[in-house]
Amino acid sequence: MKNFKRITIIGLGLIGGSMALALKKSDYNCEVIGYDVSEKTVQHAKGIGAIDVIAKNLQESVEKAELIILATPVGYYEEMLQQVGHLLSNDVIVTDVGSVKGYVAKVAEKYLPEGVQFIGGHPMAGSEKGGIEAATPFLYENAYYFLTPRKQIAEDILKKLQRFVEALGAYPVVVSVEEHDQIVAQISHIPHLTAVLLANMVDRKNGISYIPFVGGGFRDTTRIAAGNPQMWREIFLLNKEEVLDGIGTLETMLGEFKEILQKENQEEILENLQKAKMIRNSIPHTVRDYIPPLYELSIDVEDRPGVLGELTQLMGSNTINIKEIEILHAREGEKGAIRIGLDSEVQQKKALHLLQVYGFAVAYREGGNSDHVNNKQSTETRG
Repeated sequence: MKNFKRITIIGLGLIGGSMALALKKSDYNCEVIGYDVSEKTVQHAKGIGAIDVIAKNLQESVEKAELIILATPVGYYEEMLQQVGHLLSNDVIVTDVGSVKGYVAKVAEKYLPEGVQFIGGHPMAGSEKGGIEAATPFLYENAYYFLTPRKQIAEDILKKLQRFVEALGAYPVVVSVEEHDQIVAQISHIPHLTAVLLANMVDRKNGISYIPFVGGGFRDTTRIAAGNPQMWREIFLLNKEEVLDGIGTLETMLGEFKEILQKENQEEILENLQKAKMIRNSIPHTVRDYIPPLYELSIDVEDRPGVLGELTQLMGSNTINIKEIEILHAREGEKGAIRIGLDSEVQQKKALHLLQVYGFAVAYREGGNSDHVNNKQSTETRG
C-alpha cells in the first residue's frame, strides 16, 4: 500500500511536533509541510528536522497535500476549516488529533466540501509539558490511537491512515464517533475530573492544611490533575453530555457506598474494595499515559544543613536529572526523608546505584509509580 507522500501538519506543538519527528524517525517516506501561527515554532521545527517545508500561511499549507492533520487545540478547528475548506480537492484526506470527536465531526461536516474525506483521530498520548521544545519522536510508541471514520469512508483510505498511525509507533483502534466520546469520558475525562476534585478537596476541609502530610497514594491518585487547565476546560465543555452522564453514574455510586457505610454493611464494603482491586490489577502497564509516570526514590538523609544541596549536586554531577523533589516528614514504615522523581527506569537505576555507593539508605518503586516498593539499603561508608 502506498504512503501519503505529502503530509501537512497544522500546529507544531507537542502533539504535532512529535508526530513530525516520529515520521522522520520511521521508514515512512514522505514530505512533511508544517504550519504554525508562531514563526519561532516553525523555525524550531525546521531546525530539528521535524519538517521539510515551512508553509508561509494556512492556505499555502494545504496546497497539494495528500493528508492534512489538524494538531491545534480543538477550539480553532472551525476557524481554520472555514478558511481553507473551499481550497481542498476531493482526493485529500483530513484528520485531527482532538480528544473529543462528536463536536469535531459536526465542524468537519459543516465546512469541508462533500467530496473531501474526513477521519477523526485521537492519539492517547501526551505530556505535562507542551510546545515544540517538548516534542519527541517516541511520544506515540505503544499508545492507542483512535480513528473515527464516517460510514461512507472507503476501506482502502482507512487502511492507508492506519498504516500512517502504525508508522508513528501507535496502535490504531477504529470506533464510531459516539463510542469514542463515551470511552474517553469513562477512562479519561471523569478520572481527570475526580482527580481535580480530590486535589481541591484538601483546600476546603475544616481550614486544616493537609498538604504537608500527603503521601504517595494521594500523589498517584491526583497525578493527572496536573494537566493543562485550559485544555481540560475545553474538553469538559465539548464532551459535556458524556461527562454529565459519567458524573451522574459517579453520584449514584457514591450514594450507594455512603448508604452501605452508614449501615456498616461490612460484606458489601469488602465486595466493593475487592472488585476495585481486581479491576485495577487487570489494567495493563504497557500503554503510555497522558502524563508520564515518575520513577521514584525515597532517601534517608541526616537532618543537617547542606544535605539537600549535597544530594542534588551528586545527582547533577552524574548527569541525573531530578524531575521532582519533595521533603518527606513522617512516613510510617519507611525511613525515607527525601523523595526524588526521575523520568526513566534507567535514570532510577543509575541514581540508586550511585546513592548506595555513597552510603544512602534508599527505598524505590519499580516500574514508575507502581504499587510494589523495594527497600534497598547500603552499609557502605559515604565517601
